[in-house]
Amino acid sequence: MEKRKVMDLIPFSHHVIQLKSVKRAGWISTSRISSPESVADHSFSTCALSMTISDMLGLDTERVMKMSILHDLPESIIGDYLPGNVTRRQKRLEENRAIDVILKCVPSFLRSDYKEIWEEYVLNKTDIARLVHTVDKIEMALQARKYAGEGCPPHRLVRFFHSHKKYTKDDKHEIFSQIINALNPSQG
Repeated sequence: MEKRKVMDLIPFSHHVIQLKSVKRAGWISTSRISSPESVADHSFSTCALSMTISDMLGLDTERVMKMSILHDLPESIIGDYLPGNVTRRQKRLEENRAIDVILKCVPSFLRSDYKEIWEEYVLNKTDIARLVHTVDKIEMALQARKYAGEGCPPHRLVRFFHSHKKYTKDDKHEIFSQIINALNPSQG
């Protein structure tokens, strides 16, 4: 690999590493978790779950994993907004600007592919994008279950237990129902 291409990755790596320092804002403000997961923690879990479910469903798992990794990467620049802090439109504008900054840090031959995957995620019209969006929300419910098991009062977690419902109400994949049913029935 050319030295220049490797050096191009240094700024990109800073964004990836920064994501480990961005704490999930909802856990802090709504649930009052003192040491919440980072956005990178969440992204890893989303990626691992998406990978497995994608393989089970016969989707393009490499694309699913790339999308899972990219889906919250703009938060390395803009932070993790709470719903309602900014409009959806404003958040999307800021995320798009941030992903453009981040993708300028990868070699040009990768940039268009990653940007296409990002745009597919944002539009949420393909099976792959819908999978990643759904797992993103299911992962949040699974994390809420973990925090409940660690002693966080369930009433502080209700929003997170139910975050998946918009994404799973008409879902054709039974696997999501099985995951949801594995949650505590009073919370799923």
